[in-house]
Amino acid sequence: MMRIDLLGTSFQIQSDEEPEYLETILDYYRERLREIEETVATRDPLKQSILAALVVTDELFRSRSRGAPPEEAGEIAEITHRLLQSIDHVLPDPES
Repeated sequence: MMRIDLLGTSFQIQSDEEPEYLETILDYYRERLREIEETVATRDPLKQSILAALVVTDELFRSRSRGAPPEEAGEIAEITHRLLQSIDHVLPDPES
């Protein structure tokens, strides 16, 4: 189990990935969030998170288009998918 603290929300995830690797991913995402906070007027954490996710997704797509090896892009997509599933599992449903 790993505890994640982002945008005033804390939760735990369980993952097959190494904790150091997950920390690297979180550090990268936190940096994107800091960039969003500095450049966008909104202070809504959900909107900031969505914008940061779009920035990271844009980086992934641009990397793929520059010829990143397909197996590497697929691995990144799979890891991202598993992390999102873990996060979805632990976060409460906002419509509940």
